[in-house]
Amino acid sequence: MSVLKAQGLGKIFSSKGNVICTALNDIDLQVEAGEFVGVMGPSGSGKTTLLNLLAAMDRPTSGHIEINGMNPNKLSDKKLALFRRRELGFVFQDFNLLDSLSIKENIILPLVLDGTAPRLIEERLNPLAEWLQMTNLLNKRTYEVSGGQKQRAAIARALINEPSLVLADELTGSLDSKSAKDVMESLQEMNVRLKATVLMVTHDPFSASYCQRIVFIKDGRIFSEIRRGSNRQAFFQQILDALSVLGGNFNDASFARA
Repeated sequence: MSVLKAQGLGKIFSSKGNVICTALNDIDLQVEAGEFVGVMGPSGSGKTTLLNLLAAMDRPTSGHIEINGMNPNKLSDKKLALFRRRELGFVFQDFNLLDSLSIKENIILPLVLDGTAPRLIEERLNPLAEWLQMTNLLNKRTYEVSGGQKQRAAIARALINEPSLVLADELTGSLDSKSAKDVMESLQEMNVRLKATVLMVTHDPFSASYCQRIVFIKDGRIFSEIRRGSNRQAFFQQILDALSVLGGNFNDASFARA
């Protein structure tokens, strides 16, 4: 079953009727339930634009998107806000946690906003916190925990409302190697345990090696695609080989940490 379908997706940025650039051109992308898909490409290839369209933060110039059979771009602003809160989970590079709240309060915020009963909130929170090894961090403030722990909290927040699709944007970009490894292992475990469907945009081959499938974008078009076998290390090398063919600007520092 497809959770996400994007067909003929295009995005043109213009000013006063004049085309400034074509960011995406005729993108077809399908993500099945329970898949963990990575999107990679050089700087300026259209990855962020694609993520913004899939997150319903922007509207495509052409083509359409379906998430669980629903086109978010046809919803009113009020229904769209509800759709994004219930159907989508988000993990960002800079965590987007609220410093005024505890780690627990940050994680459960989507359920609180939805008016979920306290008993159900605890039933959702407790196993997540245990799986992500965060039980002893729940009462701490954001400034009392490490970057990796903040990102695990962000993963928990993205998953607590059991969304149809989790969208992750460079989630290891501000972490050191050990923290990045811990975060990617946590996200992979949630993908396996909860059958969470994840689409992750990343520059980092190490992070990408945790995905089941990588879609490469170049100049606003899908360039190629590779799938992982049983060996993550071999997949990491495949990713490096694919990136060398793709060309463009990548963060060379991230290439070293297999």
